Amino acid sequence: MKISFVIFLNLLTLSLVAQQQSNSINWKPSMAKQDLVFDTLTNKWEEGAFLGNGLIGAMVYREDKNAIRFDLGRTDVVDHREGINPSIGRARMPIGKFVFRTVGNIQKIQLRLDLWNAQLYGTIYTDKGAIHLQALIPATKDVMLFNTSTSTTNKIFNWEWKPEKSISPFLTLGRDSASKYPANPDYVISKEKNINYNYQALLAGGSYTTAWKEMPMAKQQSLVLTIQNTYPKNESKKQAEQTINSVSAKNFASLIAAHRNYWHAFYRKSFISIPDSRLESFWWIQQYKMASATRIGAYAIDLMGPWYKPSPWPKYWWNLNAQLTYYPFYSSNHVDLTSPLMKMVNDNIENLSKNAPEPYQHNSAALARSGPFTLTAPVKVLKGNDSTGSSASLELGNLTWLLHVYWQAYEHTYDKKIMRNIYPVLTRAINYYLNIIDKGNDGKYHLPYTYSPEYPKGITRDANYDLSVLRWGAKTLLYINRELGLNDALATKWQDVLDNLTPYPADAKGYRIGRDADFSISHRHYSHLLQVYPLYDVNWDQPENRDIISRSLKQWKSKDEAWRGYSYTGSGSIYAIMGKGDSTWKLLNEMIDKGRFAIKPNTMYLEAGPVIETPLSAVTTMNEMLLQSWDSVIRVFPAIPTAWKDASFDKMLAKGAFEVSAVRKNGATQFIRIKSLAGQQCLVKTGWSGDVKATGKRSFKVTPQGDDVVAVDLKKGEEIILYTGTKPSSFVMSEGSDDGKYNHWGLPKKK
Repeated sequence: MKISFVIFLNLLTLSLVAQQQSNSINWKPSMAKQDLVFDTLTNKWEEGAFLGNGLIGAMVYREDKNAIRFDLGRTDVVDHREGINPSIGRARMPIGKFVFRTVGNIQKIQLRLDLWNAQLYGTIYTDKGAIHLQALIPATKDVMLFNTSTSTTNKIFNWEWKPEKSISPFLTLGRDSASKYPANPDYVISKEKNINYNYQALLAGGSYTTAWKEMPMAKQQSLVLTIQNTYPKNESKKQAEQTINSVSAKNFASLIAAHRNYWHAFYRKSFISIPDSRLESFWWIQQYKMASATRIGAYAIDLMGPWYKPSPWPKYWWNLNAQLTYYPFYSSNHVDLTSPLMKMVNDNIENLSKNAPEPYQHNSAALARSGPFTLTAPVKVLKGNDSTGSSASLELGNLTWLLHVYWQAYEHTYDKKIMRNIYPVLTRAINYYLNIIDKGNDGKYHLPYTYSPEYPKGITRDANYDLSVLRWGAKTLLYINRELGLNDALATKWQDVLDNLTPYPADAKGYRIGRDADFSISHRHYSHLLQVYPLYDVNWDQPENRDIISRSLKQWKSKDEAWRGYSYTGSGSIYAIMGKGDSTWKLLNEMIDKGRFAIKPNTMYLEAGPVIETPLSAVTTMNEMLLQSWDSVIRVFPAIPTAWKDASFDKMLAKGAFEVSAVRKNGATQFIRIKSLAGQQCLVKTGWSGDVKATGKRSFKVTPQGDDVVAVDLKKGEEIILYTGTKPSSFVMSEGSDDGKYNHWGLPKKK
């Protein structure tokens, strides 16, 4: 028995050594380079620190010269009124702010948003003494923790609660009349058994409560706060009391430890190192932002995430924003965090069906431009030639495009449960199209008038926006039908549509908006180019399509007056598909720096209000410089800028359910490590001109396919390392060289 146990220990040690050798990243100091540093704070939301646990959030910035404010938010704190404009009746609601006010004058601030531990900490120096502050929102409990200690025994600061009126920001910004909106009841402030409450009932039912309590702790003063929301039951105050009382001096340390373990495991899911330290820090901050904005069991991300700010967009937008928000989760290897989005769709198929006009509700589903998380947003596209509807009501492609995001969860995991869940709603989305298409004299199926999002004259027949998602949807349904052996009677119709659907409208300048609308006006959206990206129906591997892709991109880019941040990321992604990394890199930096719509110091993005998708979409574009996976081929370092001689990434996720890692040094890829999570066919475009060799736990077969592509006989759970030429002395993933510049974001002192 002793011998067996010794052998087991030796094997375990070897296994641990092997794991350590595959990754030598020194995480804590590496992540410290990415922290947001605040050597001052302003009164601007977009220059503050942000905390979140996927449901509750806080934005931290200046209240006045001697006070710091913590603006509170919770994603599901919304009104629930039906029958009126959902920007009023179903809008996100303000909660209030917690103000940290010093007795003396603030002389200096030194705060740091510590990404590795997902906390804000530092020191506030006043003429009465120094105050050390730690604030965090634990990943495992819906509370906010504040720890403070001071350099003196005198009381030199106070906490102040400032509630906000429960009213839609659409009204506070003057976007509609308050006469349509009977006021919610006034909030009620009370204190019971050492717990402070701000209770807010809603006229339509339900309530939300902010509660807090000071806690005696050794060598520090601590405060715990929660925001609880209930609907339709009115139980938020009771839940707030229970939540506050569940935190005590005895479990305080363990709560923080669990929080840190969660975040450390999250960051280790993927890794990048590139020779642009500002862009690299930006990538890491967006990873933090993703997990701060959503989590398993919470809600999908709307335009502001859990960080409330008055906005004309206090709900969800479905014609680009939600889609771009979620694409980066997949390649960054955080598929689990997309489950709230999928659940939102699964839970609301009935509402999606009711969004279709009455004649089609029996078999269709749709989603208009915007609405609440219940997905109520009616569409009014009918068979025939009626072009008189509002642009918002004619946006037919939104649901199918959103389902393409949903489908990425399957493509990156090959979990058949996801396939089965998407099938009913995707069938209904495509059925809507089948109900309205007509076959013309040319023998081709044509679409009636719909709207191509954001284009000023975008009401057109045969909109490329709709044609592209219809083609994708029909192809995907046929694939699911085959994989699950469903023998669906509609399969013949789907194939007929694919065989006979009218081609994408185009002219000498490239792709048109649609049959009746050319591309002649500046357009921030790439709704007319979805067939190129992100659907890849028309792609760079098709020589016959390279010219029209180039012409279309040139025409879009030539009229950039109306461009916004996501225009730069979208065009950057198309350049990445073309292998033009220098152009992609240039566009990413223009997105960060250009004009009044530049990325803000805390990496948030503002137009008339917060729009979270743009910074996150830049992560997708960055990932596509390092790794692409489309048309069944994994592409390693496909769009690296000429100046990037060194780069590396670890455990990024490719379609086909492959975890991919690679290291590039002195302009050459050293090795590629691939782990199969599902046992799918593995085709890799390596970029190597020489023979591709393999090493692993067994002898692997590597078969050249032409054009730098090799096929690898990789089974589920297996891992392989590819290289060319002389076998590298090390296959260890580590940080690359850097430019010695750190902590670019926040408000650091200029060096």
